[in-house]
Amino acid sequence: MKLTHTFLASMAAVSLGMAAHSEEPVAAPAPHVCPELSPEGAVFMEGVVERMMDPDSNFTHASVLSAPEFPEIRARDERLLKEDWGNVCKYQKDNETVLEGQAPKVVFMGDSITEFWRVGDKELFTDGVIDRGISGQTSSQMLVRFWQDVVALKPQAVHIMAGTNDLAENTGYVSDEAYKNNIRSMTTLAQSNDIAVILASIPPADVFGWRPELQPAKRIDTLNAWLEDYAAEVGAVYVDYHSLLSEDGKGMTPKYTPDGVHPNRLGYAAIHDTAEAAITKALQD
Repeated sequence: MKLTHTFLASMAAVSLGMAAHSEEPVAAPAPHVCPELSPEGAVFMEGVVERMMDPDSNFTHASVLSAPEFPEIRARDERLLKEDWGNVCKYQKDNETVLEGQAPKVVFMGDSITEFWRVGDKELFTDGVIDRGISGQTSSQMLVRFWQDVVALKPQAVHIMAGTNDLAENTGYVSDEAYKNNIRSMTTLAQSNDIAVILASIPPADVFGWRPELQPAKRIDTLNAWLEDYAAEVGAVYVDYHSLLSEDGKGMTPKYTPDGVHPNRLGYAAIHDTAEAAITKALQD
């Protein structure tokens, strides 16, 4: 039976009144607890990232998928998608610590390429530059946590790198316009709170190991052209990592990547100076 809005509102009012006059205090909602990996799972994932960063490693996605620790990791990720789609819990404790001290200079918002950046180039993440990347995330998920992980921390600037997982359809198909709207939303949130914006190009990739049927190179070029134009339109800084990481203009140069998508230490080293220059420009403008 369909209940009217009036009836529902009345019931809500009655419930609120009863709660207000109850002798029993209303319990505060329990804080959301981020599902954690076992110590063995956490060590395994740390090892995976270290192997990806090593230019001489024999890393393959198949080796991860076949590892005995992988079912636990997959179960954790599936639980997160159901309980905390934007994974806002990941940096909650870190953000509390940041808020107790001096505001950061720059927050890096992004996916695994950003999350692993602090491992591949530790020197970049010093002097008030902090990392808020989360592996596997799309621009829609970043937008969900953008206030908590960026705006609330009151940085001088934010570095946004998004798009790889949108094109890989990690959370389903994302149209170009939907991606652009997410970038527009994050940019508007930042600038309306006096946070300078750095928009990074989508890194090169001509194939995704976990979605080999997709061919993203042309869409990456199209969206990067839009990112550059949009940055100029709204007074943001555009930073082009794509051309530094790709010799053929399509895929990532093999020496810079273990899998064609993620940079290794050589890849991060190749873009270090450009990232620092973008930060300097954003803070001066």
